[in-house]
Amino acid sequence: MGNFGKASALKEEMTPMLAFIAVLSSCGAWTFGWDNAWWGGIMGNAYFGSRFGDLTTTTAGVTTTALSATQQSVGTGLGTAGIMVGCMIAGQIAHWGGRKLCFYCVALISLIGVLIQVTSGIGGGRFYQMAVGKLVVGASIGIASIAVPLYQAECAPAPIRGALVNTYVTVQALGSWMAYCCLYTLVNESGQRVWIIPICIQMLAPILMVAFGWLLPESPRYLIEKGRLEDARESLLRLRRGKRGYTPDEDLAALEQAHEESISAHGQAKWSDCFRGSDLKRTLIVLGIQCLQQGQGIGFMSQYLVVFFLQIGFTQVYLILVIVGALLVVLTSVGFFTQDFIGRRMLLMIGALFQGAALMSVGGITKAFPVLTDSQRNACVGLIFVWLIAFTQSWTNIPWTVSAELPSNRLRDKTLTIGAWGGYGVGLIITFVNPYMQDAQFGNLGGGVGFVYGAISFVSIAFVYFFMPELKGITLETVDAMFDAGIPPRKMGTHPMRFERAAHADNGEVQATGAHDVTAKEADEHDEKV
Repeated sequence: MGNFGKASALKEEMTPMLAFIAVLSSCGAWTFGWDNAWWGGIMGNAYFGSRFGDLTTTTAGVTTTALSATQQSVGTGLGTAGIMVGCMIAGQIAHWGGRKLCFYCVALISLIGVLIQVTSGIGGGRFYQMAVGKLVVGASIGIASIAVPLYQAECAPAPIRGALVNTYVTVQALGSWMAYCCLYTLVNESGQRVWIIPICIQMLAPILMVAFGWLLPESPRYLIEKGRLEDARESLLRLRRGKRGYTPDEDLAALEQAHEESISAHGQAKWSDCFRGSDLKRTLIVLGIQCLQQGQGIGFMSQYLVVFFLQIGFTQVYLILVIVGALLVVLTSVGFFTQDFIGRRMLLMIGALFQGAALMSVGGITKAFPVLTDSQRNACVGLIFVWLIAFTQSWTNIPWTVSAELPSNRLRDKTLTIGAWGGYGVGLIITFVNPYMQDAQFGNLGGGVGFVYGAISFVSIAFVYFFMPELKGITLETVDAMFDAGIPPRKMGTHPMRFERAAHADNGEVQATGAHDVTAKEADEHDEKV
């Protein structure tokens, strides 16, 4: 228990079952990464455009057909709208049937969406059937976006909670890279396999979940919420089996006591409770961090990067995407160590600084030089790589960790749903607006969109500094206690209560006790010094 913030925590706390649930529960994240990447890449494919597009242009006597800005917007936007629908129902499924039921729902809905998409090319290209299929797949991704971080955070020991939740985004990055590799092998093809192969491969993740999902233990916190104490004990035992000297009794008592205290103080959880008392503050922080993640250009990078590279004159676009995808997998994996060792706040602020500077520079280059030289194009690609490196070390994974660990135990699923729904709402707006901002027939910003997303990155720095707490190595029950005690979020990282609780854990004491061992006077004295 005494591994809070230690570099060796991952080695000491990880067990085979924790590793297994981290990977298998992230199947929905793999689908998310694959879906974003194959669609973002296929929009630049000439044959796909000739079958599904409605924009006809004639250049030097040669007529071509491609996806119009409206089709790009609708196809991408409906996928994001589907994610929002999935977010709305995920909390209800997780509360009513448990976290594991969510994973089966993700698999079933994803398979239905894939079948709708793969049949859209029979007898000709029916674009809007393809778009409906993306909406259905998006709904499965939305459920996964809530259920996976929720489940992983509730199952993880506090010292490695960030690492476990980081699996979600790492598997997502792996899915994207595999899709880029698939598209690269098909770039010169001119048949239905151009879209049928990448669509059908999406079935892999849901099939794996159906085959092996029964091996996952249910979340112990969910089982305690439902009064199933023996099942919760068995779940804890399965999760921590392999850790020397571990017995589940202390953790079980801590979780049970924390749940009883929460019910005694606040009653049964209702959606309206997310907007009352200290829970309002938590909801706004989760909502803010999710919206700012989307607002800094993640939709542009995942969906419209191919279009941008083509606009500035690159031809080997798919090769660049394969390299980008491989880089993302490697860099995202670093998050297994950094956010639990360095912390959340510092990484987010540094990441936003580099992201803002990179995209502002891209905007400056592309607007100052309407016709780019080779060196200027290479500079833009290099800056995109800078953005990706910064993003993978900060805003790609930490917002999901924070969103899963910040809410109170009794409102975790509801608060996470509100935050994710709001974030994807911002993503939906960007998805619909971005093609028109870039397209020469409308906003004609091209790379100038970097000014928009770069500015949001600088706003993000201020938000994190003033409003987001540092929760590295703090148990979820301690987070509840600190908010209930009225401690300002910015001061939680250095407040005596977090160290008092960590000391209890080091001494083998029950983590849910001593929540208010730091007196009001001590807290006030600390606040005056900070």
